[in-house]
Amino acid sequence: MRRTSAKLRRVVKLPRKYLVSLLDYELPAELIAQQPLAERDASRLLLVNRAQKSMAHYKFLELPELLPERSFLVLNDSRVMRSRYFCTRVDTGGRVEVLLTRVHDDGTAECLTEARGHIQQGERLAFRDGVEFKVLRPTGRDEPGRVRILQNGEAPDEGRLREILEAGALPLPPYLKEELNDEERYQTSFAEKTGSSAAPTAGLHFTQRTFDGLARRGIEYARITLHVGTATFLPIRGDDAATHHLAPEPYSMSAPALRRILAAKLEDRPIVAVGTTSIRVLERVFAGWHAACDEMGVSSAGELANVPDAALLKRFPAAGETDLYVLPGYKFEFVDVLLTNFHLPRTTLLALVYAFGGRELTRRAYDEAISRRYRFYSLGDAMLVV
Repeated sequence: MRRTSAKLRRVVKLPRKYLVSLLDYELPAELIAQQPLAERDASRLLLVNRAQKSMAHYKFLELPELLPERSFLVLNDSRVMRSRYFCTRVDTGGRVEVLLTRVHDDGTAECLTEARGHIQQGERLAFRDGVEFKVLRPTGRDEPGRVRILQNGEAPDEGRLREILEAGALPLPPYLKEELNDEERYQTSFAEKTGSSAAPTAGLHFTQRTFDGLARRGIEYARITLHVGTATFLPIRGDDAATHHLAPEPYSMSAPALRRILAAKLEDRPIVAVGTTSIRVLERVFAGWHAACDEMGVSSAGELANVPDAALLKRFPAAGETDLYVLPGYKFEFVDVLLTNFHLPRTTLLALVYAFGGRELTRRAYDEAISRRYRFYSLGDAMLVV
């Protein structure tokens, strides 16, 4: 995946200080969902209206009726890698767990490791079938490690690499204490491109019944891809969230998808980000979209149809990396509605939801969800912020 050039990177001015304690809340442990519901769309859905400062309770299957008219949804179709490997340290025979969080084109991967004693640079960690991970950089406190993936001492070809990335265990979050009855329920029903180390969980609720309901209301959608890495799920360390940094995560979308999303915005249709991953891609790719359209002489979807793909992609990078970090005070340019799950405290995900919904209203919503015994985190219920 190519690295985004400096001139295309969006510079976001963060607050000088934002106390991590503002992202704290108390959650009874029994509200952490350990298994998915029998039906994906049976989850509860908390509707939060920013203009009215109000909340209402629904089922997720009612989502199509709750969205603003003419909405346009953007979903993340990334699929979770089976990238958790229980390995043996070749030199000592000790056990070590390796979690690949991002695989690069050169056959190296970012990772998190867990073992007794420190993992050393140059160590070889053996899995099975001749698969080894050679440590190029040990996992640090604030950054992932890096390993080279080898089979029988050599870099595997593309086909074998795909097999290796399906040979490990599913990397479930540590707060899930049970094995899943059906591991496919940790994948969205529309997951397609393998590469994530955690699920884009807002999409887990969608069923064919959901998409049929959207179609009946004339609500369209497009798919983008962001492969979830350590940037998305690692907690914020230290007392000041403003000093935290996100590692870049790769994203992509097709030229037709980019065109449809921008056309929907030009038609003044509400853009609905399904999940915090989708919102980070949209706000990154379409930064300064008003000015860009003015430069291209585009003021309507009809005029956009006359712009060649090359010119469009030059201004709106459809593939690259995003390290967009959103804290309260951020001004959203492109996204109008957010569908999201309930997130852990002290995380960048919760900070983003605070920024979108407002801290006071979001905290009220979380308190309401706790009092109503909503199910939290990856396999839990959802919240729609309009």
